[in-house]
Amino acid sequence: MNKLKDFMNILTGSFNNSEQFDKMKLDNIDFPYAEHVNTICNDKIINLPEDFKGIFMVEESYYTSNGNTHASPHLFLFTQEENGIKLTSYEVKGTKYVPVKVKTTDLDALKANHTVVENGGTLVGGYGENQLKSYQKTANVTANTYGLKTATKQEDGSFIFSARSNEGTESGVKDEALKEATGVTPNLRSGDAVGSYGETLRLDLNGDYGDLGANLQSVKWTFYGDDSTYTTPVKTYGTKFAADNWMHKSMGIQLGLTESARFDLSGDAAVGYWSVTVSALGYKDYTYKFHADKENIAQHVVIASDSDEVKALQSTIKTADSYLEKETEYCAKPYSDFKTEYKEAQDALKHDTLYKANILEANTHLSNAIESLTKPEYKEVVKAATLEKDGSIDDTCVNCGDVRKSTPIAKIASIDLDKTSFTENGQAQKPSVTVKDSTGAVISADNYTVSYSDANSTKAGTYKVTVKFNGKKYAGTKELSYTISAKPAATTTVTNAATVKAPAKTTVKLSKAKKTSIKVSWKKVSGVAAYQIQYSTSKNFKNAKTVKVSAKSTSKVLKKLKKNKKYYVRVRSYKVTKVNNKSKNVYSAWSAKKALKTKKK
Repeated sequence: MNKLKDFMNILTGSFNNSEQFDKMKLDNIDFPYAEHVNTICNDKIINLPEDFKGIFMVEESYYTSNGNTHASPHLFLFTQEENGIKLTSYEVKGTKYVPVKVKTTDLDALKANHTVVENGGTLVGGYGENQLKSYQKTANVTANTYGLKTATKQEDGSFIFSARSNEGTESGVKDEALKEATGVTPNLRSGDAVGSYGETLRLDLNGDYGDLGANLQSVKWTFYGDDSTYTTPVKTYGTKFAADNWMHKSMGIQLGLTESARFDLSGDAAVGYWSVTVSALGYKDYTYKFHADKENIAQHVVIASDSDEVKALQSTIKTADSYLEKETEYCAKPYSDFKTEYKEAQDALKHDTLYKANILEANTHLSNAIESLTKPEYKEVVKAATLEKDGSIDDTCVNCGDVRKSTPIAKIASIDLDKTSFTENGQAQKPSVTVKDSTGAVISADNYTVSYSDANSTKAGTYKVTVKFNGKKYAGTKELSYTISAKPAATTTVTNAATVKAPAKTTVKLSKAKKTSIKVSWKKVSGVAAYQIQYSTSKNFKNAKTVKVSAKSTSKVLKKLKKNKKYYVRVRSYKVTKVNNKSKNVYSAWSAKKALKTKKK
């Protein structure tokens, strides 16, 4: 292992080709400026075996030509073998999808030099952890896409890319509108809360950070010195996702700047006005401006292995020991978080150099993870079915939300009346209700109530039925209707089996409307016993009043009416004949209904 450590001491650090670049520049030779930052990153890789002997190193390479910089990260694994040092290379594929426009004639060349997802292709990325969700989307880039870059082919076949254009209003993602990060809460770290991971500055994005974090692509830090107007940048630092940014299960998105070939500010030099701009797939850029004071700049205080801070962390780890091997007693998600924090706390104590901020944060995280441990407690949670979607009865843990059993509730498929039309028979009439789910099963009546607009009506009209579900297993309301029609005129059979013809239909006219009266006139029908006048404010004659008038009359003034109301009126006549030795009225059909409004004043 000594050979490996000596090798890594030589390999890690910051390197550039400044001497070669300056020489080429003097000779008028176009040559790119290159920077390489090599960093050991074992502490950033989870689930490594405790006895792992290899060393992971991330190389961040930056090539600048004609004022444009191209970044290229790689991950390397170095292991000591019998015959020397073995190198294993891993290509680092990030989730950074940049919307680009390029000439059609240059597309093949661009695809040969870069990984390209064309329109209609699949965008895959993100990270699933609590608020963070992985994604799979379809690319849809147009000239109006937000953040669009232009790729320009050079004589040597390479490409340079323009700055982002933020004039567009489209997301670049099919069927998704351009989003804004509105629920993010920034937290600028200070004191012992900054420097946990060797960073000089740290800004946490808490609150509703999940979707922004899942789609995060890059972060730009801009330093303005003492310019409180944020007008003239002094220095700008760009970080690609996972380079100097990291996320925690429930602690939000942590953004940090560490000292490197790119970031060369430290101590008082970093005091001043800053802006941080986050770019994410499908989002408008999110920018937060702040002033970094001395307390916001990490002091990187080194503490001894027997310091109070170390002892406190060791004590918390000892407390955590009692929870080991008890996974089955606790909710799965908080116990998984606990194991992660337990290992991170142990790893924090293994570093050759112990930073106060890192030890304090490890202690806080582990303490919070212990407090968050909960034992499963299940209860029945009902998600009511509706007319639109199925429901379920879930056996759900009240502490962590885990569902160990789910019983589906089929959605409401039909609500039917046994009859939708009736004919006047002198008695109250109403339909019954039947409800079925999508499987065809009848839903019990104790899941809903049925109400009628007039359940006792005996008269002609249109009536409503309201079915309302009680929300226990089913939810929603539906309104239906049914009609009661007037009894039709009919012929009557007499004792000698002769058919008695009903009187002719009456012709009606309304006139002389006043505030509380209307005059009804009709054409005389011969051979009738009397007339009936029926009137109502309902065109269906609901709650109508009926007045009998002598056969000698051809008009009638309807009194005690309501002012400024529209009344509907109809008239019929009838004969009286003997049927089976009993008197029987034989009615004509009702006249056509007429309407007239009473006076307002």
